[in-house]
Amino acid sequence: ASLLPWLTVAENIGLGLRFRKVSRTERHERVRTELNRVGLLEFAEYRPYELSGGMQQRCQIARALAVDPEVLLLDEPFGALDALTRESLQMELLQIWRDTRKTIVMVTHSVEEAVLLGTRVLAMSSRPGRIVADIPFEFSGGNLKPVDLRSDSGFSTAADSLRNLLHTL
Repeated sequence: ASLLPWLTVAENIGLGLRFRKVSRTERHERVRTELNRVGLLEFAEYRPYELSGGMQQRCQIARALAVDPEVLLLDEPFGALDALTRESLQMELLQIWRDTRKTIVMVTHSVEEAVLLGTRVLAMSSRPGRIVADIPFEFSGGNLKPVDLRSDSGFSTAADSLRNLLHTL
């Protein structure tokens, strides 16, 4: 996690706003909004080392969202998490996307995660890295929960198709 250990969760989330010279009142309001969005409101005064790995990831996402970026860049955000925490955070990220409709660019090595969360998957070749496929997926756009999406036959077919494509690269 890239959280500053000497700051509280709320201070970490508000750091970018502080650098942007956002007033204390507005900063407090935006931090509270993001804490609530990611389910960390009751942990606002905790230090990062007092949080689980999943909570730290949610804190980092809240920090990124607090500055209201046009694009949210995520590089393997769930890679170091256990399977259940990963699934929980995937659901939260999907809900954040549904609520905000922010453009989210996410790097992942998980085929299922790409199909589950993506509206569009760009597959890259190995060295040199080049985009070799641009595939639209619509699983994340509906109102199904990720657990229901995973059991959808179309989801399995799409994941298998993407996996087969990647094996040919």
